[in-house]
Amino acid sequence: MTTLLYDRDAYMTEFTASAVTCEQTKYNGKEAYDIVLDETAFFPEQGGQDCDSGVIRDACKGENFTSVLHVTIKNGIIHHICDKPLEAGCRVKGEINWEQRFDRMQQHSGEHLVSGTVHRLFGADNVGFHLSAREVTLDFNTTFEEQDLELIEETVNRAIYENFETHIFFPSEEELKALDYRSKKELTGQVRIVEYPGYDVCACCAPHVRRTGEIGSIRIIAAEHFKGGTRMWIECGRRSLRTARAQLRDARAISRITSAKIGDIVPAVEKLNDALKDARFKLVKFERDSIMSLVASAMDQPNPTIWLDSCDQDNLRLGVNELAAASAGFCGGFSGNDADGYKFILASSAKDCRALINEMKATFEIRGGGTPDMVQGTIRGIRDAIESYLSNK
Repeated sequence: MTTLLYDRDAYMTEFTASAVTCEQTKYNGKEAYDIVLDETAFFPEQGGQDCDSGVIRDACKGENFTSVLHVTIKNGIIHHICDKPLEAGCRVKGEINWEQRFDRMQQHSGEHLVSGTVHRLFGADNVGFHLSAREVTLDFNTTFEEQDLELIEETVNRAIYENFETHIFFPSEEELKALDYRSKKELTGQVRIVEYPGYDVCACCAPHVRRTGEIGSIRIIAAEHFKGGTRMWIECGRRSLRTARAQLRDARAISRITSAKIGDIVPAVEKLNDALKDARFKLVKFERDSIMSLVASAMDQPNPTIWLDSCDQDNLRLGVNELAAASAGFCGGFSGNDADGYKFILASSAKDCRALINEMKATFEIRGGGTPDMVQGTIRGIRDAIESYLSNK
């Protein structure tokens, strides 16, 4: 069994130990080394949380070190998957990536406050948890209204302002039986309890902050229905600060664009969106009128086509349908240019359009398909060549 130094002190960033074994292995398809120490401060991947990272140095030869790529625990033994070997039996010095460790301590401690508050206020359980460098997700077996999320956020941040101590202890078997605590699964052996008095009591194996004030802040950044309950995304401490800064930068940029104060940017954006919808409606109508004009001028062609630099696909189809109703041959609509290619719709009331594009593939680069009456897709080629080809069909 490996002695777990992070259980004694979550703030331990360096430690000395003995290398018990070092065996060659594979990690992400590459050669690596599985190093077991007699004791370690590296937290392994477990309980929904990603593992620590850092380095392990030969205590006698400081320049000889290996980077810790991954840490796992199996049957009470912690395995450090590293990029270089160390000699079994040698004394080593481990160095934890503290920035990463403290970030995860903030997130995990914040998760306990949220999960405990949800359980206390709503009687719901946390049934899933994941903490990585990218995100923190919590799954609950109930749903929430917007005001519920605001209440949870207000409550857990009050715990941060109170700045009380985290209580971590190992109760006896009798004490555990009398304890009302959260746990996702049935536990055996020695159980480690993490308590935030008045907010949460939970079985947990991970490092936590000493006092709630160190969490900094807790924000619920998103929540959506998930498997009959809710998946919630939270950010704590530095992560919350970074996101708030990014959102403020975005708000300032929108403020400049809309010439509105930050507090007024939502109605300003809504006004712009309404104006954009109106402009799009007018543009589509203008485009439709232009297409009908092109349709009228193309009616005298044997296989009439219309050409536009750009066009709404529904308007293009409307024009082609008008041509097909008045022509016994092939007719088509093309949107694009010679350099980038064209989107097309081909139709006929009397001829097989699918057979036509299959023939055209011998001459042009075509992607698309449809029915004998109508096909659509993309074509690359020179407009004059395409028009010439179609006029002879």
